[in-house]
Amino acid sequence: MELTLGPVLFEWSRDKLLSFYEEVSGMPLTRVYLGEVICAKKKGLSTEDIYEVGRMLEKAGKKVVTSTLAVVSNEEELTLVREAAGLPFAIEANDMSVFNIVEGTGKELSAGPHIQAYNTDDIEFLREAGAKRFTFPVELPRESLRYNIEKTGVEAEVFAHGKVPLAFSWRCYTSRAFGLKKSACRLDCARYPDGMEINTLKGEPAFTISGNFILSALPLTLVEFTDDLAEIGVKALRVSPHHRDTGKIVEVFSHRLAGLMGPAEALEELKATSPRGFSNGWYTAAPGRVYRAPAGL
Repeated sequence: MELTLGPVLFEWSRDKLLSFYEEVSGMPLTRVYLGEVICAKKKGLSTEDIYEVGRMLEKAGKKVVTSTLAVVSNEEELTLVREAAGLPFAIEANDMSVFNIVEGTGKELSAGPHIQAYNTDDIEFLREAGAKRFTFPVELPRESLRYNIEKTGVEAEVFAHGKVPLAFSWRCYTSRAFGLKKSACRLDCARYPDGMEINTLKGEPAFTISGNFILSALPLTLVEFTDDLAEIGVKALRVSPHHRDTGKIVEVFSHRLAGLMGPAEALEELKATSPRGFSNGWYTAAPGRVYRAPAGL
């Protein structure tokens, strides 16, 4: 089974991103997704930077894929998507505009987790549009994943660790938190390299916001379910980057996939990266925010 690294879902500085991807080049990953998924106003890596980083990662033996915006609603955002599609890498579509842009180019195309491929009809439609690989939406339970993979034979990737993208909007939640409109953006999201955490009135973790994305408060982890995921036909597991501990998380998943670490030991190793715990509810057909241990763990 492949181990992949998703795009960064938070606002990091250019220097931080360049340093981070230097570290990523040495990590035991098969595929790395680069690019901006959340907001065209972010000031991280330019298109030229992504090209250079991508070439560096290719030299390190990684498959490089350019990820695109999940919301494309104006010319600025469409221009960013076109620039991403023009890079000499495979492309992950998170909005249907990408399918029109790359049509007829022969570019390798996959459907990202923000395109709602929930059933076999969705998968076949996107296949006809050119998608060769699918990262399924995060809210699908095990049985839905199993059924879709079994019926279509799709090359399937699953979001297996990280704060889960739940919803997104044209409006910027972070700017709103500071009393601003998106058009008056001050890049306040840069203050929160793992997102702005939102708690309930009781002080319990509720959500994380990053620009126009709402993410889970607690990271999802499926590290205990890797054997089960392989059994139902999943070909790749995605780790979503965080400001700290990404290397540790990748190492634990790599050891788990290699059979060097059991599920209980792997989970114990990951606990230091998220002291408040994890979620896995959707995979286990429960409310997404809860955690359910596998039987026998």
